[in-house]
Amino acid sequence: MRFVTMNKLLLTPALLLSIAATGCTIETGNTIDPTTLSGVVDGQSWTFAAGHTDAYLSEGEDEFFATLYPTSFTPCGFNEPNTPHLIVSIPKVPGDYDMGFDRNMTFVGAGSRNLVAFDGRIQVDSVSATRITGGLAGDYDFDNEVSGMFDITICSR
Repeated sequence: MRFVTMNKLLLTPALLLSIAATGCTIETGNTIDPTTLSGVVDGQSWTFAAGHTDAYLSEGEDEFFATLYPTSFTPCGFNEPNTPHLIVSIPKVPGDYDMGFDRNMTFVGAGSRNLVAFDGRIQVDSVSATRITGGLAGDYDFDNEVSGMFDITICSR
């Protein structure tokens, strides 16, 4: 009887170890697509066209407060598109960052419906005096999820 019990005790960890060693991967959903930022915002197909942030409004902060739109417009002007868009906290230092309560993304839909997403990832590739390049992946629900690369303007005063 002791032999059977001892075998069970030895086989259980060995079995768990062999299962772990098979290379199981867990998909987090935060993989950044290497193409233009796109997905679904407010249940509508959405592809990034232009975006901007204001250096003055982000002064003294660790992150830029950026707005990304699916339509072309003149960044740094007074007329922003009235379409579903994203508001994203983008770090000022290149690197790879997880989203959370401190760094997040808002999906803005029709009627200014704001859905704040805490699940995602932001990759900042470069920051200059006039531009930020990088990528992001994030979602709120199936009607609000995006992934891909962006290049936005930093407006100065």
